[in-house]
Amino acid sequence: MLKAMTRGILPVVAAGVALAVVQPVQAAYPDKPIELICTTSPGSGAARWCHLVATHLKQKDFLGVPVNVVFKSGGSNHEPVVYTQGKKADGYTLMHMSGSFTGYFNLPHYKFHYKDFTLIARMEQHLYAVAVHADSPWKTYADVVAYAKANPGKLSMGSNKIGSIHHRHQELLHKTAGIKIRFVPYKGTGDVVKDVIGKHLKIGFAQPGKWIPHVKAGKARMLLLLNETRLTKHPLVKDVPTPGELGHKYSIPHQFQGFMVKKGTPADRIAKLQEAMSRVSTTKAYQKYMKKQPHVIPNFSGDLKNLDSEFSSGLKSTRKLMIKLGILKGS
Repeated sequence: MLKAMTRGILPVVAAGVALAVVQPVQAAYPDKPIELICTTSPGSGAARWCHLVATHLKQKDFLGVPVNVVFKSGGSNHEPVVYTQGKKADGYTLMHMSGSFTGYFNLPHYKFHYKDFTLIARMEQHLYAVAVHADSPWKTYADVVAYAKANPGKLSMGSNKIGSIHHRHQELLHKTAGIKIRFVPYKGTGDVVKDVIGKHLKIGFAQPGKWIPHVKAGKARMLLLLNETRLTKHPLVKDVPTPGELGHKYSIPHQFQGFMVKKGTPADRIAKLQEAMSRVSTTKAYQKYMKKQPHVIPNFSGDLKNLDSEFSSGLKSTRKLMIKLGILKGS
């Protein structure tokens, strides 16, 4: 009987051993190309930044696999959100994002929301400036305020998408100054600058780094730097005043750039991505990029808990503002 039982067990054991032998060893992450979804237009400053980060991440001593930049920005950035959610939560799809998503995720047409993502890294912080064409009769921001008060609702200012942090910036600034200026949404600030220089738009809102070449060429004039303090280190920006200096005091919502992944992405893969991104921010090429962009401030963080807390707070405050402005319904 014992022999019969042994004969019955041996094939089962042998089959188990065979299965163990043929089980593939799990490959180390990453072992295939990664998609970096850039949520802006190809010609923008953010697009160049996405390419810069991707160029480093693909190197052997970082992630060591191809990192392909894919541009998706339709529907106030609803397109990249839907695209990323259609992928597996495996760390092979990174969605570039910015502080503007505190507004976008509140928009009613969004099928997915912040709860469907994990914010894994903040790489840097951005500043913005209000500017006009050099031929404009407005020499100071006070001139703009005076015109807007005398002509309520007639002046239009261009900046980034509805619900963006640019939009929030603009509305807070105008409210504090006691003026009404129409908001004109663009896909990116590069187009805003282009239209101001082409005299299709009287006043625009974009990064100082985008205005500087035109200031040098004598075609643009910066009137206001949206920051708590001046950028004293740059010769073409150091004399541009801040809202606080002119008596327009409010809590300035700063823009930032970072990355999200689909909720459920394994923690070890998130950690690997964070470590690589952190090292990218310290490379010579990245530091050179920072030096050329006076509006960009180093601000890396991979603290998931803190990032989540700050972003969640931004979602709530932006929603309140959007309801107040009539962009959203609710209370």
